[in-house]
Amino acid sequence: MTTQFARKTGLNCVACHAAPPKLNAKGEAFLARGYRMSSETADGKPFKTIDPLPVAVWVTGRHEEQMDKGYGDTFVPKVELISGGPIGNAFSYFVEWRVVSLSAQPDGTLQDRGGRFEDAFINWDFANGHALRAGQFRALGQYDVSRRLSVSEPILMSGSLSGDPSSNTRIQSLGAFSPSGRSPGVAYTYQSMGGALPSDGLFHTMTLPWVGEFSLPLSTGAQEEASFELDPSLKGVFLETFYRLGVSSVGSHAFIDDDRWLFGGLGLFNIGDVYTTAGLGLDGGDNFPTRKRYSAEVEWLPSWFDRFRPGIGARAEHISEISNEPAVIPYMVLIGPNTFYTFVLQGEGRFQEGSNAVILDLSAVF
Repeated sequence: MTTQFARKTGLNCVACHAAPPKLNAKGEAFLARGYRMSSETADGKPFKTIDPLPVAVWVTGRHEEQMDKGYGDTFVPKVELISGGPIGNAFSYFVEWRVVSLSAQPDGTLQDRGGRFEDAFINWDFANGHALRAGQFRALGQYDVSRRLSVSEPILMSGSLSGDPSSNTRIQSLGAFSPSGRSPGVAYTYQSMGGALPSDGLFHTMTLPWVGEFSLPLSTGAQEEASFELDPSLKGVFLETFYRLGVSSVGSHAFIDDDRWLFGGLGLFNIGDVYTTAGLGLDGGDNFPTRKRYSAEVEWLPSWFDRFRPGIGARAEHISEISNEPAVIPYMVLIGPNTFYTFVLQGEGRFQEGSNAVILDLSAVF
C-alpha cells in the first residue's frame, strides 16, 4: 500500500502494485487480509516482521495551468502522513492525515484545508465473511479512487448530490454526498461467495454516512474550510454489490435519501498490461433535475521493468446539467525506483469547453 509496507516486508512496490498507487491482484489480497501477508516467507527468506517507523510520507509539488480561467500557479498541494496495519488477529487500521492540503479555486486563489483526514478508520473481521468498518472513509468499495493514476478523480464517482439547506454553510457543504467522497460513518460487509484470493468473490456492503469531517485544522484558513464537524444527521444509506476476480470487477451501487438518490454501475477489466474502467449513473432529487453521468477510461501500464513503471491513459467523462460538453482527460505517469522510497511523476491534460487545463505533479513517497 505504501513504502511503510515495503520496509516491513522487504518487498519492492511492484510486488503489490501494477504501478504505485494502483494495486495488482496480490495487493488487493494483501489489503483484504487487513495488511497481512499470506505466508511468512518470500523467495525462501523470512519476511521482516518489525517496521521501526510504521509511517509513510507523501509530498507533492504541482504546477497547474487553467487556460480558460487565465491563471497558473506552482504550489505544494499535499503533504500526507500515512499509517496502516493489523491489530491483533481480527482488526486493522488505516490513517491518512493531510498536514498540507491546498487546492486551486476558480478565482485563482488557493483553498487551505490543512489538517484534515483523508482516511481514519478501523476494520473488524468479526466472523467468516462478515466485517465492520468505522471511522472516516469513502463509501464506494469496488474502486478506491485514491489509488488512481490520473491527477483528477473520475466525475462518475466524485460528482456530488448537494446537501440539505442549512444556516451553517459548512454543515450544508459536508451534507453533500458522492460515492468517492469521504464521510464519517459505519459500514457492514458480507462476502457471500469466496475465491482463490480473499479479495475475490461476491461482496455486499451497507454504509451509513454521517454529516461531518474529522480534522485537526492547522491554520486560520483551515479552521474555516476544514473545521472538525460531526453532525448527528445521516446523509442517507449507500448500498453496494460487486464481484471481483483479481483486479477485474463488476458491480452496482445506490444511494438513497428522503429527497435525493443515485444509482450506478461500474466495471473494471484487466488483460495483460491494459486496464479499463467504465461506468454509468443516474441521480436526482427534489431540489435538482435528474442527471445522467458516465466515465470511460483505458490505461496501458507496461510491466517491462520493476525499477520504473511508465504508463499512459485517457478518460472521457460527463454529467449532464453540469456542463454542455464532455471532458477528455489524457494523462501519463512515470514511477520509480519502487523500493523503500519512490517518485511519482504525473502529467494530465483536460480538454473541455471552458475548463481546459494542464496539471503536472511530482511526488516523493518515503
